Amino acid sequence: MLLFATWLLLLATSSEILAQNPPTDRSCGNDLSNLWLDVVVVVDNSIGMTQAGLTEVAAQIVTIFGGGTRIGTIAYSDKRTVRVGLVTYNNQATVQADLNRFQSADDLFNSVFQILPKLSASDEVYLAKGLDAAESVLSAGRKNATRSNYKQLVLIYASDYRDDGEEDPRPTAERMKSSGVSIATVAFDQTGNEGVVKAIGEIASPGFNFTNEDADLVREIQGAMIKTNCFCSSLWHQYRKEFGVDGSPKYGVCLKPVALTAAWAPAKLGCQNMIKSGYMVTEFDKQKHDFVFKLIQNDTSFPEPYVYHIGLSYVNGGYFWQQPVGHALVPLNDSLWNPGFPQQSSSNTAVLNQQAIATEISVGWQNTNQYTVPERYVCEVASCDTDTYCE
Repeated sequence: MLLFATWLLLLATSSEILAQNPPTDRSCGNDLSNLWLDVVVVVDNSIGMTQAGLTEVAAQIVTIFGGGTRIGTIAYSDKRTVRVGLVTYNNQATVQADLNRFQSADDLFNSVFQILPKLSASDEVYLAKGLDAAESVLSAGRKNATRSNYKQLVLIYASDYRDDGEEDPRPTAERMKSSGVSIATVAFDQTGNEGVVKAIGEIASPGFNFTNEDADLVREIQGAMIKTNCFCSSLWHQYRKEFGVDGSPKYGVCLKPVALTAAWAPAKLGCQNMIKSGYMVTEFDKQKHDFVFKLIQNDTSFPEPYVYHIGLSYVNGGYFWQQPVGHALVPLNDSLWNPGFPQQSSSNTAVLNQQAIATEISVGWQNTNQYTVPERYVCEVASCDTDTYCE
């Protein structure tokens, strides 16, 4: 009797754990030792930065890359490495190190402390000069398509901001960001000029504008690197908390709508063979469901009424979500069925999203035949990040 009671308690506890921990979409990989990026650090070395300020910047740069990150490319068999370039600027810019200069963390450590504390005699500060030099360093680093699959980040430390005519940094910054380069800024506020701090921050990618007074600046910059290193292959779309908002938090998930119709079972195989570890899309919650639908609505190859297969099917007495080949299927937790569904049927074991008949355009789940109903569909795969290297 005691044994039976204990078993019931364990069963209840297990059920409670399952109820409290519904399936969730993966987060971006965040292992600093497995970053793979090209980074150019751009440092204002004008009089306004001060000798002490430059020394502080040198110490911080070394700390940022001190989490076991592999610096350089020569000494490692793992392709997850970071190349670091260094540019200083005042009224002119100087490339202190191209992307192949530093080949170890110790090399970076020693060189940065030799280069940065050298304060310029100029009190003029033109960020446009520094950005132009950084753009050249990144371009040279891509010669012959070298590391063309790696994301690029420019990290700027600036004490002042001027945008006089040709010295306006905004066109260069916008051109770089539109080409896929992320920009992080650290406004080195020496005088309390809020206008300068704001102007420097406006150069940054969304959410990547920081100041030297931030309490946890190192982690903020490392976070910017991790976010930059979380991305999707060409033609795939990153799942975010909010659709169409660049600064919205990313998930470690990529989505691809497929316009060529197929039945559910062949579509499942299509996703698995389209990309390594691919599978048909999951909709663990309404947020993901709505995001996928907005993605479909913004794809002109998907006409109304909207209908598309998703990775949900009836297996061994329950509904389960697809996962990469070799991984266990995930049991259904949430429920977004259209009225009257699911219908009991031994043959209609696959699930699609079907536009509902209502004043507000929406879609819901309906079960259908796995082999006889050709529709468009959506594939899913883990993002490229510190956990997943993508060629």
